[in-house]
Formats: sequence, structure tokens, C-alpha cells
Amino acid sequence: MEFLERTYLVNDQATKMYAFTSDSRERGQKPVNKDQCPGDGPERPEAGAIYHCHNSFKATGNRSSKQVHAKWRLCAASAICFFFMVAEVVGGHVAGSLAVLTDAAHLLIDLTSFLLSLFSLWLSSRPPSKRLTFGWYRAEILGALLSVLCIWVVTGVLVYLACERLLYPDYQIQAGIMITVSGCAVAANIVLTLILHQRHLGHNHKDAQANASVRAAFVHALGDVFQSTSVLISALIIYFKPDYKMADPVCTFISSVLALASTVMILKDFSILLMEGVPKGLSYNSVKELLLTVDGVISVHNLHIWSLTVNQVILSVHVATAASQDSQSVRTGIACALSSSFDLHSLTIQIESAADQDPSCLLCEDPQD
Repeated sequence: MEFLERTYLVNDQATKMYAFTSDSRERGQKPVNKDQCPGDGPERPEAGAIYHCHNSFKATGNRSSKQVHAKWRLCAASAICFFFMVAEVVGGHVAGSLAVLTDAAHLLIDLTSFLLSLFSLWLSSRPPSKRLTFGWYRAEILGALLSVLCIWVVTGVLVYLACERLLYPDYQIQAGIMITVSGCAVAANIVLTLILHQRHLGHNHKDAQANASVRAAFVHALGDVFQSTSVLISALIIYFKPDYKMADPVCTFISSVLALASTVMILKDFSILLMEGVPKGLSYNSVKELLLTVDGVISVHNLHIWSLTVNQVILSVHVATAASQDSQSVRTGIACALSSSFDLHSLTIQIESAADQDPSCLLCEDPQD
């Protein structure tokens, strides 16, 4: 039985389809720019057009350029974060402030996320193997789970020490040192937000996914600005009202709740990823509607959208076309429509005829909302 699913990688028999030769010049065909997806212009791709399946995907020089900028931002943020984290650990110990140590723990969370993003960028540059055919992208999830575990341990220790301070208030706090350290922490987090802030964000899904790691780091740094500000306020309270030194453990409790809340959001995002769910920023219905707008597409089923990691989206779909339509033209149109709106790691398209559709097939029905 002949399978309906077709493989669209370049092989010896299909070489002529993807190569521009002198014969095509003689026929009057215009060469297609390798970096331009057919169909980007006013005309739709025609049958026999010069097209390669990976031209419009992320494995291009454009991705390398984006990764260089992302690495620079993350490396600079990691260096600043590490320096001020060490300063807060030393300053918090000298000042006797748990709130400052808790803020240092927040910087540790940020530093971990920055390093994980850099690690994932490095892993993404490694080629896939015959055992790991998708590459090493999922290693980012394992690192994130490990960092969450470390955050919980550190937060648990700080909460225990804060409870001890509330029960046994026989401790002293050097409010002046605390103000100096927390003030520097506020300045450091402001610098981090400026480094990680992206002024020229695109308005489509493609740009949003390409800078997901940097934007996530920016959100962490922005949250730490408010965290460091709360520590500075508690330091000012203790400086002017020494009897209110309980503001230090109270601030520790508030900071610990914020830290745990951030890890819960991380676990939620990665649980969806591990369950092969539709990644953030994408909608099943919008992708299906986009596919139906391609010329020659009659119906769409078995649409699956998932991701290897935050910004490595994979899509597979079965498409029914009219008998008069050229399958290569439809396939090229679908690839162009998707790649112009989304950054896809890989795309699998199975072309079928409308006569082969079974209306009673449960596997071909749309998933529930």
C-alpha cells in the first residue's frame, strides 16, 4: 500500500527541482532568491518554482545574527548580576539584613535564568545526532527544573531564618550599610533592565519568538527593580525608626513569596512544553485559518503545534487539496505563509486529495477548546 505521506527533503531524483540551471533561463523563468520565500511578492508560487524546504526557516544567517545580539545582552547582564549578587551577599552579612540576602537570592534567580538562556543558545548551535534527531534543545528544561529546585532550597532557608528573627528579636541591623547596599542593588537592576530592553520589537509572531529569551530576562530584571526598592524602603524605615527592625524579616517574607510565585510561572510554562502543548504566542485557530487562506487548500486536519523549547516551534499538518492543484505549488504556498508569520524550527506537510477524506474519522476532527 502506497503511503500518502510524502517526504520533501532534497534527494538525487529531486535535485533538478531545487537547482537553477541554464535550462530554466532558456525557458524564461526568473531565478528565485534563495533568501526570499516564493510567494512573498504579488504572485503566488507556481508549479516547478525553484524552492528549497529550509530557505525560509530559522536555520539561516538571520538566526545567527539574532543569536549574536542575544548572547551579548545576556553575557553583559550575567556579569553585572554576578557582581552585585556577591556584593549583596557580603553587604547583607555585614549589615545583618535578611532582606538584602533575599534580594541577593533574587539576583541568583536572574543569573540562573541568564545562564540557562546562554546555555540553550550554545546547545542550539550543536548539530543533531542520529539518536537526538531534534538536537539538544530540551536540555534547557532540565536546567530550568534544577534551578527551580535550588531556588526553593534557598528560599526555604531564608524563610526559616526570618521566622527565627520574629520569634527571637535579639539581632542588630546596620541600617546605614543596608541602605547603601540596597541602593546599589536598585541601580544595578535598573542597568539590567536597560541592557535587556529591546526598543525595536516587531509586531508579528516571528519577531516575538526570536527574542523570547531576552524578553523573559527583561521581565525578571524589571521585577527585581521593585524587589530591591522594597528592600531600600525597609532599610530607610529601620534607619529612621530602629524599633521597627522587624521590617527586615517582613520584607524577607514578601520577597520569598514573589520568588516562589515566579518559579510557579516557570513550572507552568515548562509543564505545557513537556506536554507538547501549543506554545505561547500561537493559536491553533489562527494557524488553521492561515492555512485555509492558501490557494488550493480545501481542508486542514491533524494539525499539531508544539515546541522543543521556548522559541523552537514545530508544526505538522495534513492538507486536502483539489485534484486540479499542483501539490508542489500548494506545499510551497503553505511553507511561505507560515514562515512569513512564525519562526518555525521544522514543518511537515502531508498532502492528500479531497476524495481520500473520511468524514467519520475521529482522528481527523478538530481538538476540543
